[in-house]
Amino acid sequence: MKSKILLPFLALVFLSLSAKSQGVSASFIIPKDGYFSAPVSPLSVRGLGLSFGLLGIETGASLYNMPGLPMTGLPFEADEPLTGPHWSILVPLQLSLTLDSDAMSVKFLGGGFGMGHIAPQINYGNMDRAIREYEGWDVANADLEAENKLGFGWMAGVELAFHVNDKFSITTEVQYLKGDSGAAVTGSYTGGSIGGNIETRTVDYSEAVTALEGVEISLGVKMNR
Repeated sequence: MKSKILLPFLALVFLSLSAKSQGVSASFIIPKDGYFSAPVSPLSVRGLGLSFGLLGIETGASLYNMPGLPMTGLPFEADEPLTGPHWSILVPLQLSLTLDSDAMSVKFLGGGFGMGHIAPQINYGNMDRAIREYEGWDVANADLEAENKLGFGWMAGVELAFHVNDKFSITTEVQYLKGDSGAAVTGSYTGGSIGGNIETRTVDYSEAVTALEGVEISLGVKMNR
């Protein structure tokens, strides 16, 4: 319960702070073992926070349309994502080190992030396929539910800002991120081999998580103060 309160509280605090610069960007994620985040109205606001000379602390928020993410903590592995599609909100909180010049600036970022998934779904096509391979069956049909908890992780990367003038910059940013969110799976699945008996098995994968690991790429503009 505390984690559910902490994330929005931190976001509200830092979104209200005065920043040296604020940016809006189109951000995309290339997740490991997942599907590329769909470029359908991605919204991202970054660079909100405080600066202390070269050092700073930053936050923001990004909204993603996630076609599919992998799950870990299951008794079997899958070659395809087991959740999605769904919307995901990512809120970073990072320390920054900025090296600035008249023409451009380089910013090194590192810290953590919180994420929340909106109405996540199980990808039953990929899940049934993974269960068939795990059991050695010809057919399988799952009826499952997954918890939807807030997740956390770490991220780090670099941002390049090309100054068009004193008040406007074009930015590109690349970060690597890794985290997960609790997604305990319960329910059952039914299946078997052709010509054999049909079996139903109960599922209780309490250690299951939705994993997010990969590269985030952002292209945007920044208003310098």
